[in-house]
Amino acid sequence: MLKEVKMFTIVCDSCGCDVNEPSDYSCWNDENYVEDIREEAGWEKVDDKHYCNDCYEYDDNDELIIK
Repeated sequence: MLKEVKMFTIVCDSCGCDVNEPSDYSCWNDENYVEDIREEAGWEKVDDKHYCNDCYEYDDNDELIIK
């Protein structure tokens, strides 16, 4: 039997890379858990947008700068 399932991942809104690229997994069945994965990976979330480590930095005033 073929069954469709709903899964989640996070993709960088700037460069399009996937938070799961360095892992053995491509997605998760829990939307909240993938947010935990994002935090552990050091990605930033601004409103509803997500940014990988390569697409943001902090300036001298500790303000987030999106590249």
